[in-house]
Amino acid sequence: MLISAKRCLIAYCLLHFSFIAAAQQRCSFDEILKADIEAEEALSHRLVTIEDQLSKWIVNHERIQERSAYTIPIVFHILWNTTAENISTEQIQTQLDILNKDYAAKNTEIEQVPGIFASLVAAVDIQFCLAQIAPDGSVTDGITRTRTFVDSLDIDNVYSSAADGQDAWDPALYLNIWVANLKNNQVGFGSYPGQNAQEADGVVIDYSVFGINDHPRLNLGRTLTHEVGHYLGLFHPWGDGLFNINCSGDDRVSDTPIQDNTYAGQCPDLAANLPESCGSTDMSMNFMNYTNDECLFMFTKGQKLRMLATLLEIRSSLLTSSGCQNIVQPQVDKGIVSIGPNPVNGTLYISTFLEQAATNIELTIYAMNGKNVYHFEATDLATYFSHLVAVDKWASGPYVLVLNIDQEQIVEKLLVY
Repeated sequence: MLISAKRCLIAYCLLHFSFIAAAQQRCSFDEILKADIEAEEALSHRLVTIEDQLSKWIVNHERIQERSAYTIPIVFHILWNTTAENISTEQIQTQLDILNKDYAAKNTEIEQVPGIFASLVAAVDIQFCLAQIAPDGSVTDGITRTRTFVDSLDIDNVYSSAADGQDAWDPALYLNIWVANLKNNQVGFGSYPGQNAQEADGVVIDYSVFGINDHPRLNLGRTLTHEVGHYLGLFHPWGDGLFNINCSGDDRVSDTPIQDNTYAGQCPDLAANLPESCGSTDMSMNFMNYTNDECLFMFTKGQKLRMLATLLEIRSSLLTSSGCQNIVQPQVDKGIVSIGPNPVNGTLYISTFLEQAATNIELTIYAMNGKNVYHFEATDLATYFSHLVAVDKWASGPYVLVLNIDQEQIVEKLLVY
């Protein structure tokens, strides 16, 4: 079903949806997309054209091979009034690691996917890094911090420094993510390709559901995973609207079952009884559902193809960006290793998403004269490992980083500080 065929919902439905969305506290995508289509007739035509591009790409790439991940540079715009809203760099790194694990199918919960869907689980060949080079060519940590003087912000205001928000970095080259205290109980929105003007293209997320947090239901950072899915061309499993009347909704993905339940605020007991609607088992654990964070586990192979189509066809300029400089290493036999930024700007981040738990990790950094300037070793590790190295007192110049996992050299990398 084309988006244009659904754009004439009556005002009552839009108002009713707004009420429900506030209670759900998951995503404002459907509400905002419908309002934008109502307000701009040309948007419907743009979305139809984009859908045609995506469909043709997917048909021609159904047998796409696994490859090293494409890397998208992120800039986090932190908009804060209170100290609690000025989230730490460590929490930002934690959220970035969650995002990368979810898109690489390295999240620990992946083992809970029911057998009926196990063959559909996909590691999406897309990873994300904090930008290292700003639009003006200067070195950056990929984070901007803007003090606002209002208690909360409308989503429409986060994009503009003139309205207590922050202007976007070039959306053609960076994924802009605004983190703020949002009005009206909203927690997230990811702009669909072609939906927003360039200056407002990206993702908005409420600070209360960012990273590991104290929210009663959205506390594991999955809101950002969900909203980035919209940014990369995904709809909710029930289609492009909340009201999936007679199970007629369409998310344009062949391997996600049709459903008419959003599972908002729920965490179905998959061991006891798999949930059903529309005559089939619902994929309630899919990242694009409204299920509580602890019960969101997976993307499908069909969703992977759609996201790759979006990146390579619609958002391909991101792949020409110099914002990231090899911060994400190619996938290695034992998993994925991320090291960056490079050039290093004060702090070096190292994280791994391993196929299985490691018994030993050893990290050594050498100066070019062979002197050992940093050494770290840890044992009995989980599949995920994260470590920060403060380099702000080092002498400027090149260094060599060597990472060993279980006595096997995994990475040897030239760093510049």
